[in-house]
Amino acid sequence: MLTLLSSAPQVAPTIVRIVKEPATKELGVADLILSGLGLTALILLAAAVVGGVLGALFIWFKTIRPMNPFNGQASQTHGLHLDAVSDAAQERR
Repeated sequence: MLTLLSSAPQVAPTIVRIVKEPATKELGVADLILSGLGLTALILLAAAVVGGVLGALFIWFKTIRPMNPFNGQASQTHGLHLDAVSDAAQERR
């Protein structure tokens, strides 16, 4: 039994060095709220810019091609001509 214990591999000690670093700044509730509001404001600003650019593109497209299939003016169907019906109804009165 003694020979089994003496033949066990030797374990080298593990040396851990503790390095003292300067303390980091603590974050308070106000710091978290301000950083969250800043991120929200950034997202809202980006959404407003993208919305403005897309709106400007849609308006520009409408001025370049006023008759397009998006507003029904370039379709092959006939309109209802509701103005003529309302004019005829007014003449009857």
